[in-house]
Amino acid sequence: MHTPDILIIGGGIVGAASAFFCSRAGLKATILEKREALGLLTTSASLAAFRAQFAEPENIAMMRESIAFFENIRAETGVPDADIGLTQQGYLFCTTTEAGAANARKRVALQQSYGLTDVELWDGDETRRHFPFISPDVIAATFRARDGWLSPNDLTNLYARASGAQIIYETFVTDLICQGAQLLGVKTNRGEYHAPIVILAAGPFTRQFALRYGLDLPITLIRRQHAAIKENARIPHHAPMTIDADTGAHWRPEGRGAILAVNTDEPPSEPLEHVQPDWEFPALALDAVTRITPFWDEVAQNLRKGDIDVRAGQYDMTPDAKPIIDAHPEIRGLYVHCGYSGHGVMGSAAGSRILSDLITGKQSRTENPFGLARFENMDLRALEKLVL
Repeated sequence: MHTPDILIIGGGIVGAASAFFCSRAGLKATILEKREALGLLTTSASLAAFRAQFAEPENIAMMRESIAFFENIRAETGVPDADIGLTQQGYLFCTTTEAGAANARKRVALQQSYGLTDVELWDGDETRRHFPFISPDVIAATFRARDGWLSPNDLTNLYARASGAQIIYETFVTDLICQGAQLLGVKTNRGEYHAPIVILAAGPFTRQFALRYGLDLPITLIRRQHAAIKENARIPHHAPMTIDADTGAHWRPEGRGAILAVNTDEPPSEPLEHVQPDWEFPALALDAVTRITPFWDEVAQNLRKGDIDVRAGQYDMTPDAKPIIDAHPEIRGLYVHCGYSGHGVMGSAAGSRILSDLITGKQSRTENPFGLARFENMDLRALEKLVL
């Protein structure tokens, strides 16, 4: 009989990764997932990309660790046939302004000072030598070849498979079971499950659940969308993830097609089981990516309705756009693993390793850069001013 050491609420990529890294630490896990399969909420709506090109040392370290894990996935998981669709065609950030070029220079210098020495800084001509489809208006760009994308559903299921975790589907957690301040397990629509440790990794529903137990997580939910373009010969399929650093619009190849996105103004929302996309979004995204990659204008002129699909999910945004990985301050055995702010796929490996180290005592809460303590002196009104 499977007697777990840990119950995990949520079977998205973060919950599955938590199970895997806890299992590597010698802990048996059970995943409680309210849907009929893993990764059907935000994970399946992900853009599925990863990068180490951040500005903060803790984010750079997290993503470098995760990317190294992805690159060595078979050895890391012990699954000889593991395949997560790893594609490393790089991330390219482009700018058309002198201010943007100055920011790129500063950012690369900062990244290199934190050990990310393989980021390249190019002028406009060098950028077009590598990628001729880039607009002549681009005057500077940064590029890192080891950035890229993968299959989030394959990675989620691999985490779960390699963890050896028991997975119980169509199971909705209704309450915690506590004796005083000590956690004993959970109540669900299928009865009670017992374990001394519970990881709350319920994506957009994490804040709502944690509030019931006195923990007000500084998370705001924002709808994010992407448009998928089916096979099109005009799309350069060798391209990197290409980002307009001035506007945030971005696209990348996907099979013989592509995925496009741009961040539109969105009001905060409540957690949703089904996030409805806006069918006007593809036109907005196409217009936005055309600014630095003008071939999209020709693609758009020849598109039919059946060539386009739209997906939507929710980002669980924190004030500093970094995840929350920590223990509940009052309920012993309850941990929260959430708030990745759109970076859950790329941060899943390192974030879950940090979580397992916290649970086992290998890392202290004071050593954890993603803990709740960082919000104590932060103006949480900044949530309303986030540039998302």
